[in-house]
Amino acid sequence: MRKLKVLHTPQAIARRVRAMGRQISRDFRGQILDVVGLVDSTHVFMADLIRQIRVPVRCHFIRVEARDIRDPVTGKERLEIFYSPEIDAAGRNILLVRGVLNSGVTSEFLLRRIGLHRPRAVKTAVLLDREAGRRVPLEPDYFAFRLASNDIVMGYGLSWNGLNGNLPYLAVRANAKSGVRRRPARQVARKKKKAGRR
Repeated sequence: MRKLKVLHTPQAIARRVRAMGRQISRDFRGQILDVVGLVDSTHVFMADLIRQIRVPVRCHFIRVEARDIRDPVTGKERLEIFYSPEIDAAGRNILLVRGVLNSGVTSEFLLRRIGLHRPRAVKTAVLLDREAGRRVPLEPDYFAFRLASNDIVMGYGLSWNGLNGNLPYLAVRANAKSGVRRRPARQVARKKKKAGRR
């Protein structure tokens, strides 16, 4: 197996999840919150997040499936998204939790479907927000980390081919770019020279 490169340590993840929990608690102070997570990728993140939320919480898990359906009229294939079970969102505060927000297509679909039930409020919380992959105008209300690269991220409930989801940190393959902006080497060298002159 290829070596993995750590993107975010367990300590860094814990700090961001605590901060998210505090903000969500402030936003929903004095109210009940229904937290909805995708069963295949959010279980670890959602479990930690809800323990940092200081308002009453109800938990729901849904399973989402995307299928290519051939249109009987045009003969062309189109993507259709299915999910179950249906969430009773009428009059409730809904927090949709995702592991990674990439294109936003699935999240937008889920938000629209939940919205049909006339919830009191609907917000989104994501562990990783990959803005560059967005195909719809959707921004998360709460996020732990921004992700600049297209690398596959593993750990903390996110798996690749069913593996590495049990890692306590977030990582990519060792030869992949981290997506973290670093200071150019020339600038670092110049700063060292200046420091040596002092």
